Amino acid sequence: MNKSESSSIEKRVSEKLKEYFPQKPNFVVGVSGGADSMALLYILKKLDIHALVVHINYEMRGEESNKDQELVEQMSFEWGFECCSVRLNSKEISSGNFQNWAREQRYNIFNGFLTEIEADGIAVAHHKNDQVETIIQKLLRGSSPEAWKGMDDWNNEIFRPLLEFNKAEILKYCKENSIPFRTDSSNIDSKYSRNFLRNEFSQKMDKLFKGWQENVMKLQEYGSLNKKMLDLLAKDYFDDEKLFIQPIKELDVILAQSLIKKFIEQFHIQISKGVLEQAYNLLSSQVGSELILSESVKLVRERESIIKVTGVVEFEEFQVSETEVLNGVSNNELVINISKSIESELYLDADRIKFPLLVRRWKAGDSIQPLGMKGTQKVSDHLTNRKVPAAIREKSLVLCDSDGTIYAIIFEGNTTNRGTISELSKATDSTKRYLSITSKK
Repeated sequence: MNKSESSSIEKRVSEKLKEYFPQKPNFVVGVSGGADSMALLYILKKLDIHALVVHINYEMRGEESNKDQELVEQMSFEWGFECCSVRLNSKEISSGNFQNWAREQRYNIFNGFLTEIEADGIAVAHHKNDQVETIIQKLLRGSSPEAWKGMDDWNNEIFRPLLEFNKAEILKYCKENSIPFRTDSSNIDSKYSRNFLRNEFSQKMDKLFKGWQENVMKLQEYGSLNKKMLDLLAKDYFDDEKLFIQPIKELDVILAQSLIKKFIEQFHIQISKGVLEQAYNLLSSQVGSELILSESVKLVRERESIIKVTGVVEFEEFQVSETEVLNGVSNNELVINISKSIESELYLDADRIKFPLLVRRWKAGDSIQPLGMKGTQKVSDHLTNRKVPAAIREKSLVLCDSDGTIYAIIFEGNTTNRGTISELSKATDSTKRYLSITSKK
């Protein structure tokens, strides 16, 4: 890469900054110490952009992780940036996907700094290879065409100015400008889906299908075209409140479900494939049939249309004492009891909680310390990160004490995942009494 090629990256980033930010922005920038994020930080330096550097040390690789942190802190100082390093103990994850946990923690921290310093956005170094991997993952997970769109340069929170450049171009830029960086050895481990795509899938595809990555990127255009088609059709099949039954029933099932999904999403509700099939079945249901989508929205089958009804789900919170729980307490939805053995999929250490207990709907501002985490997390963020379907998310309950400490989130109606236990109330090998929560449904 010659000087003109090197400066072209800086030029494009400068153009994107002017496109999205009328005045020079102030960023929180995530820097791992790898080539991509170090290149981004150097570009921000060259363009005289103010940023707070945030480095997350997951302590996964011992001394290697510490050296990553040292490099980021050293270069931040040399390039004139303030730097904040945050250490997380990844050993506290009792189960689940490390990468999902790490991403969740990373963006919680970024958003915390975003609010604290009143920054204009979070700058990250995603590039074209990341974009391709994102689209492939969506394809393999069965996402509909309108979801094939990859990451945006700017989504009013996260700024990704390097998306049009591939990894090779970024590495050349680092070499040309003598930018130091470190290579994360854990990226070689293909047990993680993105690492597999990067290390094995992509390399084999490069040999078998030249230019395949550009073809994957073009899928975004087909996804955009599909979205435009649905936008044009929408006015003939539904309005803000009603889905017209007879016209929808005459369509192919896939197209009908795509329009139903679009109808529901205008209420800012994301639904699972299962809920979508239930909504489609309403077309052939009896008049008066209902489908609850959230705490405040349900669909009702009328004679000629399916209508949206708001303010529909009520839950009467209830309080229980330790004596009551010893004998077993139940309402229309739950059974709560104390025993010497585990009697349900959702259980706590009864001696680590403070009675009386209150069961209620979760509300904005609620926080929990999820199992395996040091800090707290908003219940709303936790439900979103756990990808709890909208219909279940809005109906979810919390178990808390009189001080408001939340010991568990109960996913009402979910048969595969009963809920989340707080680190404060987790059962251990020394637990003698278990508080079990069982859903009657």
